[in-house]
Amino acid sequence: MKSFKIKYPIVLLMAGALFLTSCDKDDEDPLTPVPATYKTTVTFNHVSGSNALTLNAPNTPYTNAMGQQYNVSKLRYLISDVTLHHSNGTTVELDQYFFVDISKPETFTFSPSNPIPTGSYTSVSYTFGFDSEDNVSGAYAELNAANWNWPAMLGGGYHFMQLEGTFIDSSNSSSPFATHMGTARKFDANNDPIYEDNHFTVTLPNSSFEVNSDFKLEFTMDINEWYTNPTNWDFNQYGAGIMPVYDAQILLNTNGKDVLTVVKK
Repeated sequence: MKSFKIKYPIVLLMAGALFLTSCDKDDEDPLTPVPATYKTTVTFNHVSGSNALTLNAPNTPYTNAMGQQYNVSKLRYLISDVTLHHSNGTTVELDQYFFVDISKPETFTFSPSNPIPTGSYTSVSYTFGFDSEDNVSGAYAELNAANWNWPAMLGGGYHFMQLEGTFIDSSNSSSPFATHMGTARKFDANNDPIYEDNHFTVTLPNSSFEVNSDFKLEFTMDINEWYTNPTNWDFNQYGAGIMPVYDAQILLNTNGKDVLTVVKK
């Protein structure tokens, strides 16, 4: 992962250099006060529309935009580069990725080590999955142990999401689905593979907040949003086995921009 930073405008660094080179103590400008800093806790919740998400719920309690009923047996996903944008132009990139497994409640809460300066923050942004710099096969022991690798023949690196369950298909029978997301693969005119980065980065709307004490950032994923906006997803077309299906991978990318919301508490 890229090392985290609190990024300050370059003019502050120049001002500091000028101060250090001054030889007349009477002419020295006072040091800019160091802002107070606080800690954040990052948490994750999961819903399907207005319903709390429960693994292996009886029957098929959730309904997508196509009117297809489904349940969920697995949900794992990864987000990275969570960044807090201060109103003074600085940013704080939290110092870890977040790998969430809904079957393990201990993965719902994280405590990044970053000090968060006091003040007004205009927004929160994040990357779903890894960007090309971070999406390196075998680079993360935790993810390797979790069998999170994306197949080399599909571009390598890591999964971004595994969302699995069953749905009521067009013949009114129960069928499996496996909404897996990662690098997208297509073929050129010579039938040679082309691999496309399939992560996306979002600046979350309505994510401004004030920091004057330790605080919590609470993310909520609405899994129904994977299956609509802008395109309704048909489980009959994209059920199981979509990892090598280029159109399905790109559709997840375009639909995924509003699956997460965040509030500061």
